[in-house]
Amino acid sequence: MLVLIVDDDQEVRSVLIELVELLGHSVMSATNGKEGIELFEKNPNAFGVVFTDRRMSGMWGEEVVFKIKKISPQTRIVLMSGDDPEEVLRVAKAAGADKILHKPFKLEEFKQALSFNDE
Repeated sequence: MLVLIVDDDQEVRSVLIELVELLGHSVMSATNGKEGIELFEKNPNAFGVVFTDRRMSGMWGEEVVFKIKKISPQTRIVLMSGDDPEEVLRVAKAAGADKILHKPFKLEEFKQALSFNDE
């Protein structure tokens, strides 16, 4: 499966890329929301799941979720955030996110989000 990681923090992005690859998947990454959407638009059927951070410069993660869901409603999207869980739940639901990962998250939580196993 091809995974798209959208995060403006290089260290976080690098760790997530390494995790995805260690779990046996291919990965592409973007340094911000605009770049992530552009990558997605080039081949919207290629990605099995998209992980996006919430707080990024230029575009919030929920905007990324909304725009990708508009292009491809069936694409699974995980919104990652360290913000207030109630606020994140509200905006994630409104944008159409399939799952939320609250930072800091554990490896097992990431694996579940990647495979979309029930929590």
